Amino acid sequence: MTVAEERKANQEKFIYAADIPTFDVTKPLPPTVLPSLKWQYNFKCSVYGIGLVRPIITAPNLKSGGTELNAVPYLIPNLTRLRPDKFSDEFFVERRLNGFSPGKLKRVENQPWQYFIRYDFSDVTVDANGILPRFIEARFCLDGQQLHVHSIEFSLHGETEIKNLTPRDQDWEWAKKLFRCAEFVLHETVAHLGGTHLNIDQYAMAYYRNVVNNPIVELLEPHFEGLLSINQQGLAELVGTEGNEGVVPQLTVLNIQDTQRILVAELKTLTYRNWSPRTRTLPDYVANNHYDRAAIAMWKIINKYVKDFFDQNQAGIQEYWSEITAMSKDLTAHSILKPELGILDIKTLQDLREMCVYVIYISTFQHSWVNHKQYDDGGDIEYATLGMWKEKDPMTAARNARQLTTTLNLTSVRHNPIMGVNLPVANKLKEALWENRDQIQPGIAIDTILMSISI
Repeated sequence: MTVAEERKANQEKFIYAADIPTFDVTKPLPPTVLPSLKWQYNFKCSVYGIGLVRPIITAPNLKSGGTELNAVPYLIPNLTRLRPDKFSDEFFVERRLNGFSPGKLKRVENQPWQYFIRYDFSDVTVDANGILPRFIEARFCLDGQQLHVHSIEFSLHGETEIKNLTPRDQDWEWAKKLFRCAEFVLHETVAHLGGTHLNIDQYAMAYYRNVVNNPIVELLEPHFEGLLSINQQGLAELVGTEGNEGVVPQLTVLNIQDTQRILVAELKTLTYRNWSPRTRTLPDYVANNHYDRAAIAMWKIINKYVKDFFDQNQAGIQEYWSEITAMSKDLTAHSILKPELGILDIKTLQDLREMCVYVIYISTFQHSWVNHKQYDDGGDIEYATLGMWKEKDPMTAARNARQLTTTLNLTSVRHNPIMGVNLPVANKLKEALWENRDQIQPGIAIDTILMSISI
């Protein structure tokens, strides 16, 4: 088979979805991207236990309306259940800096507070018995090198009153729980599924369809491993399809249509071009801001890792540039990026380098952070739930149990950590991680950073 024939065959096997630039989940995955035996073993051991046997204790079936929570006491304790101070204002601030949905704090001037995080749900339909803010904004004061929570302002769906609560108010703890719930919903849709899984899917599709001989195969292939497979499985389970709700719409007060729309809306804002975590870091030094420091350190490591690869392989990359041109055409043709943000084309060698750095960063550091920390905050229904309800609901216990088992399963699979791989090109990344571990930890342990989005 000639190179042209192989590329044509790849384009016939890797079919785009009709509305978003991802693999069409209704089509069978090509054998080359099916889960490896190593991944299957890792997944089954993590989820079902040694011996690949499903535990006897399982979460109740949501559709049955089961209310038993027998599974909950036996699950692995999460971060908040081990923290006696989990409801303190200090811990609330720390999780906004270093929890499962970091990087959301924005600077503001001419206010009694210096930072805020705002979540907006004004255009969604909410379950009649559900509680969700139309908007909610948490404000934070900077005192030296520390942030302190100032207030939370919000307005609920179904109400017109805007409430502004402070730590001195009677309903302060409820306001923080409401904020954690809103954050949890957008974490799963925006930070996790949209920002990492679907985001990288569009680059993987253009790559698999067009790149055959270009040396970037050696660089990118390890970081795409398992992605299309887990997206096909995970999106069906977490989001669902028409007539078959996934975990997120089942456990939140949102319907599947709004869940999917929020997911796609995030994808429309994401581009590799001119992107860097440094542009999103806090302008002020905050002593316990571990995320920003880890992100910048990882970005520097990956930049050098990619630069060294390009320096060594520039001739080969240019020799097979026609494959990059074809990849660029696919990215451009199928992108749903907002017009004002440009297009996802690859015109120059520098463009290709920037794209590779971005893809590897999101696939490794960013996904590992937002995925692995889900059980830290979401594994304790006293602390955070995906849904809040006005009245006692017979499904609440089943929802809570499903939340715990789902977040545990999502965070327990650690397939192909960078520190465990043994590939010539990836060994350089592994060595750089080890040498710079003090900058990345305690934000995230380097032995938990994975090569690809395979869970």
